[in-house]
Amino acid sequence: MFSKRNKSRFKKSGYNHVLALGGGGARGLAHVGVLKVLQKEGIKISGIAGTSMGALVGAMFAYYGDATEVEGLFRKFLKSKFHEKFGKTFFVLSENPEAYHLPKKIIEKLGRGYIYLKAVSRNAVFSQNILKDTMSFLLPDVDFRNLKIPFVCVSTDLVSGKEIIFKEGKLHPAVLASSLIPGIVEPIKMNGMILVDGSTTSMVPVAAARNTLVKNSLRKRSKVIAVDVSMELQRDAEPATAFEVALRSGEISNNYLTKACLNESDFVIHPNVGRTNWANFEKLDELIKAGESAARKFLVRLRIQD
Repeated sequence: MFSKRNKSRFKKSGYNHVLALGGGGARGLAHVGVLKVLQKEGIKISGIAGTSMGALVGAMFAYYGDATEVEGLFRKFLKSKFHEKFGKTFFVLSENPEAYHLPKKIIEKLGRGYIYLKAVSRNAVFSQNILKDTMSFLLPDVDFRNLKIPFVCVSTDLVSGKEIIFKEGKLHPAVLASSLIPGIVEPIKMNGMILVDGSTTSMVPVAAARNTLVKNSLRKRSKVIAVDVSMELQRDAEPATAFEVALRSGEISNNYLTKACLNESDFVIHPNVGRTNWANFEKLDELIKAGESAARKFLVRLRIQD
């Protein structure tokens, strides 16, 4: 752990830091661990940009201003009756469905067939309500102006194909638009746009952090710290079906897009989240610890370079 002397040096370094928190579903819980360490060590955060789960965690920290409080809210949520319903709704999308305490045969015979039927007949499997209820549990629907830390989040317009940056107005619609997983949760229509998850254009919103938060900052020496919680790309078996070919191709494309985003940041934090499935929120403790560990390693690099 860093000493008070080191904390003081970080505070006097002359730099503010803007965070770009990436998407990744449950893996985004690692952001909480990163924020806990940065806060404890006195790192000044002058702005936060978020994509998908990074948008939710970032908005919570920007509002509450305390990573420990954010962690407590997630723990309360995961113990709630609402999460029991939430988890069972998403269990069919987990790579480890048995972790949700439901018989695997039921998942295979009933759940997946139902999901596939909805997927080919509608524009998404689930309605927006499940995410709206989640946000209402975790975060009040305040205006961006009421946040303690400047915050932006990104979404993607399916009509124009452009990245959309939210930086004003009500918070809930913005975070919702950033978190609508394409094909899984129905898009939202807004001002002639059809909006889905920001990870479609920016898995880690480095450009939004630099072009919006750093550009508008009173302190031009702000550095962008990207936090990447995307799934590791590993060597895989030869795809046997057209569906597997499409999935693998998308995974590779996403990996290269993420690397391109990260190259534009000043620093990158990579929590060791491995290939944790985006729906596996049961790994809360493990993921937060991964974020804490990665943040501590980053601070060692920062101290050396500063």
